[in-house]
Amino acid sequence: MFHVEQHEIQFAKSIQSLAEDLSISIPDLSLPYFFRYLGELKKWNKVINLTAIDDDREILAKHFIDSIAGLKVIDINDGTELLDVGAGAGFPALPLKFVRPELLVELLEPSEKKGAFLRYVVGSLGLVGVTVATAKLEDYASRENVHGRFDYIVVRAFKVDECGLALSTLLRPEGRLVLYRAEKVPGSFELSGLALIKEVEYELPAKYGHRVLSVFSKSPG
Repeated sequence: MFHVEQHEIQFAKSIQSLAEDLSISIPDLSLPYFFRYLGELKKWNKVINLTAIDDDREILAKHFIDSIAGLKVIDINDGTELLDVGAGAGFPALPLKFVRPELLVELLEPSEKKGAFLRYVVGSLGLVGVTVATAKLEDYASRENVHGRFDYIVVRAFKVDECGLALSTLLRPEGRLVLYRAEKVPGSFELSGLALIKEVEYELPAKYGHRVLSVFSKSPG
């Protein structure tokens, strides 16, 4: 038991130190969620391909910290609804949920195996206000009950070039699409029904790389 506690204490120090490099604060109450999430991620990753990264510190920086860096452009209040398209292993939505529990999250993931992992994590961590939808974006966007529902849509490691209209349909009139990228969008990049309004650049801690948050709004008309 002592060994486990020591391991968790060291984990807490590591993730808080990395977060401080980006001037991000992680509430103490969030730390057990990140710790257990890491454990489940590594366990399930042996069976299904959730992440190519197996080094703990690299996972913390490239997945956990990068995910919550979205708070630089995402303004969360009670009742804020966020859709994670191509959620995969749960980045960035689950880390955002850990630090801002009031956030309502829908995880959209076409893979049944990854969907099973997400449902397991949500259940085992006792997360409230998180649902998992196993469907392709085009099929999901055709459901009338999700039209104009979300304040934010986040996309990380999922190609959206042809998905502008589907994404726009899911956003509220004042909603925002946030793309997590390694570089700024090229001048030729367009998403139907959406307009680029700003890009925020930052460096991941421990020299793990350059990142950009590209923010789009619904185009008028």
